[in-house]
Amino acid sequence: MITFEGPINILLVDDHPDNLLALEAVLGDLNYNLVKCMSGEEALRHLLKDDFAVIVLDVQMPGMDGFETAKLIKARERTKEIPIIFITATSKETEHFHTGYAVGAIDYMTKPFVPQILRTKIEGFVNMYISNKKLQLQTDLLHQKTKELEKMNKELLRTAYQLTKTEAQARVIRETSIDTMITFDEEGRMMTVNPALERMFGYTEADVLDKPITLLVPGLSGIDILANANGSESNREGGRLMEVMPVRSDGTTFFAELQIGVAVVDSERIFACTISDVTEQKLFERKLMEAKEAAEIAARAKTDFLAMVSHEIRTPMNGVIGMSALLLETDMNEEQKEYVEIIGKSGEALLLVINDILDYSKIESGKMEIEEVPFELSDCIGETFDLFTVKTKKQDLEMGYTIDPLLDMPIVSDVTKLRQVLINLVGNAVKFTSEGSIRVNAKLLNDYGSHLDIQLRVEDTGVGIPEDKLPLLFQPFSQLDSSMSRKYGGTGLGLAICKNLIELMGGTISVETERKQGAAFVFTIRAKRLLSSEPIVDTARFGPSPDQPVSFSDFLSSMEEAAACDDDLSGGSSALSRIPPEGRGRILVAEDNEVNQKLALLMLEKLGLDADIAENGRQALALLAVNRYDLVLMDMQMPVLDGIEATRLLFETFPNENCPPIVAMTANVLPEDKEKCLAAGMSDFLSKPIRLDGLRSLINRFIALQGSNNKQPAP
Repeated sequence: MITFEGPINILLVDDHPDNLLALEAVLGDLNYNLVKCMSGEEALRHLLKDDFAVIVLDVQMPGMDGFETAKLIKARERTKEIPIIFITATSKETEHFHTGYAVGAIDYMTKPFVPQILRTKIEGFVNMYISNKKLQLQTDLLHQKTKELEKMNKELLRTAYQLTKTEAQARVIRETSIDTMITFDEEGRMMTVNPALERMFGYTEADVLDKPITLLVPGLSGIDILANANGSESNREGGRLMEVMPVRSDGTTFFAELQIGVAVVDSERIFACTISDVTEQKLFERKLMEAKEAAEIAARAKTDFLAMVSHEIRTPMNGVIGMSALLLETDMNEEQKEYVEIIGKSGEALLLVINDILDYSKIESGKMEIEEVPFELSDCIGETFDLFTVKTKKQDLEMGYTIDPLLDMPIVSDVTKLRQVLINLVGNAVKFTSEGSIRVNAKLLNDYGSHLDIQLRVEDTGVGIPEDKLPLLFQPFSQLDSSMSRKYGGTGLGLAICKNLIELMGGTISVETERKQGAAFVFTIRAKRLLSSEPIVDTARFGPSPDQPVSFSDFLSSMEEAAACDDDLSGGSSALSRIPPEGRGRILVAEDNEVNQKLALLMLEKLGLDADIAENGRQALALLAVNRYDLVLMDMQMPVLDGIEATRLLFETFPNENCPPIVAMTANVLPEDKEKCLAAGMSDFLSKPIRLDGLRSLINRFIALQGSNNKQPAP
């Protein structure tokens, strides 16, 4: 039963407070909410906010009288149905009655009124108000229920449509799918199949219905699936994907993927599976795997071939370069000296070619790594300039560099690679500039707090770069012009290597195109701020080395020119060529090449050291068993027993404290070769061709370590 529980508001409007009190006295005990107003305007304001059951309205009021107020009430949609009872004390009753009813009053009373009559009329109107409210609530409820029924009907129609649509789609999918779809029970008896079965297996629907699923997929059953899945909800909902080998009607098998799920219908488990023929995919994967293996084999073969070529070239070049260097220190006339210098330079040029090819191959294969160390940018640029001082003085070239004051601080990056890029770019600038200047500018691009973006600019006043040749820049094995290759030499790998190194350091490189004279290369690197606890390294320690991907022909040329520019320096050079012998050290050289044996003996003799030769690793072990040596120079590739295995056997045979330090002296220069040597227990790595100064420096470090841990060289 519908009830009305809202408040019952009665609006009392009279300009005399005494009249309002009289009305309140008559109606106050009827549990109505009496709202009193002293003007028509005030009454209208209340009607805007609240709902009223009846209005008791005085006719004669100052300002807006009762008739005007009633007109406005009846003109408003929300309030026009509220009953109005006029109360008046005027003698013109008939005229007032007519006017009151005309403006919308439903009743009329004159003062003084009879209280009981007023109460009865008010109660009658209130009962009508309550009945109307109940009727409105009932109407609203009926309307709401009607809407709900309409919505439910629409949902039912939509569901029926979706069900019909889904069934139609499922039927189309089942009938047109290239995959076989099967349902079967717990015993494995097939219940339904789709037309793809005949195309895939060669069976008709009648051939397989009520037959075991193992007819098509040997070993498959609902019970096994439940046992393997442990009835887990995830497997029941998402299904399981299995690789199977189904059997066709002719007995042949094929690769397939089977996706299977289970549903419960009337307490009975029903299995549904889809069988997809993946034979072509498997064949493609097999071909892809074979291609990948072939590519890996080719890459290994390429690496092995380059390593072999490097070894085979470096081994004789060790003799050529080493012997020519020793020969230069003997008494010769100027013509002989010139010929020997040509031999040395030719050897260095050939070594440069193989270095560039090896280094580019290492970058191409992704084996180049970043080594971050703290350093001063000014030191790195200054030391690069030092390498070209002799040559630029000879060519009368001006060199200079500027560094942003914001970069007057230590930074952390790969100083070796940065230095190599600068050597290459500055070397090119020196090579292609006959007059004028070469400048390097460094500035801070971005400061991100923890790291910095730094821009370096290398510019010259040389021959410049033709605009049509710009696309060839940074391409491997490319020269801007074949005549340049003949005139200036080079492999065409320098800028390509620079580009790769800069990208490894998080930067980019480009060349300025709009220049009237010369060339300008601009590159960026990303560096870190130095933490206060990190030591700053001497960048000179990170100079050119055989396993770094940058050309050093200009550096070598500068060194040779420096040696030849002043004959007065030869006496000092000779004085430094020997280690002051407080007692002759004894060195074991394990080397199978006769030329390199001879070269090693001559160099060690020149350094004031005694040396024995072992032609292979086995002879080296035999000599170490009976003699005491201060240092072992061990080749990696030797017949009978190679250097790596000989080192391992040595540490297995002798106590660690009795083993002399072992240094690899080898033509194998790839990073993995160095890692193999250190992993075997060697203390250092010296790549061929061997330079006398490098050998002297290495021996000084190790000979000075007698009586301490010989496995680690002094810094």
